Amino acid sequence: MSELQRGFQVRRYKPWELWLVVVLVGLLLWLFFMLGQADQSGELFYTKSENKTLMSQVGELESRNHQLVIKNAQLSTTSRIEHDAYVLANQSFIELQQKLLDQKEELVFYQGIVSPKDVELGINLQTFQVKPTDKNGVFSYRIVLTKRGKGAKKVTGTTKILIQGEDQNIKKEYLLSEIDLDESGRETEFSFRYFQVFEGRFSFDEEFMPYNLKIEIVSTTKKVKSFTESILWARALSEDS
Repeated sequence: MSELQRGFQVRRYKPWELWLVVVLVGLLLWLFFMLGQADQSGELFYTKSENKTLMSQVGELESRNHQLVIKNAQLSTTSRIEHDAYVLANQSFIELQQKLLDQKEELVFYQGIVSPKDVELGINLQTFQVKPTDKNGVFSYRIVLTKRGKGAKKVTGTTKILIQGEDQNIKKEYLLSEIDLDESGRETEFSFRYFQVFEGRFSFDEEFMPYNLKIEIVSTTKKVKSFTESILWARALSEDS
């Protein structure tokens, strides 16, 4: 046998081996497919479960938020009612306080008129008040003089009111009679048996900054003394002096 003939060998074809390989490959593919399906089913189940849990939490949060909205509305209503009640109570308190102050003022006023017999005859500066008006730079004033002591004798005289202040850091003074818008240039004369009230309006330059009021009561009645009082501008603005 030659070398060429020994190089060729005849093998018998076995078709069952090919089918076995095909079957094994098919089984492997089916197995991989089933494993993939199982994995996807597991992921789907987990996703559905997680989604269900999240939906449940969303429902709880929506319910809690709804309850908080209702509670907040109730608290707002309660707070508004309490605020309105406080405003009404505070307003009533202020009105009552004002009435008490008015009564106290009247009591002091009549006490100044109804004096004991042994009190020396004289004049009281019962009230001196200054208030800003609606018109810029214009003020109103109110002066109440009362008689001290018993008797029907009248007291007479004049009042001289000096407003002291500064105009651009320079001291300056105004006589009320000179800047009085109603009776400019006239001194306030008085003649009364029990009391007398003076009211009017005045104004001065915007640059003028008042800080003190000097009130001089000049009596022309025999045995009734004249006197001078000083009142801070801020006090005259805030209350009856």
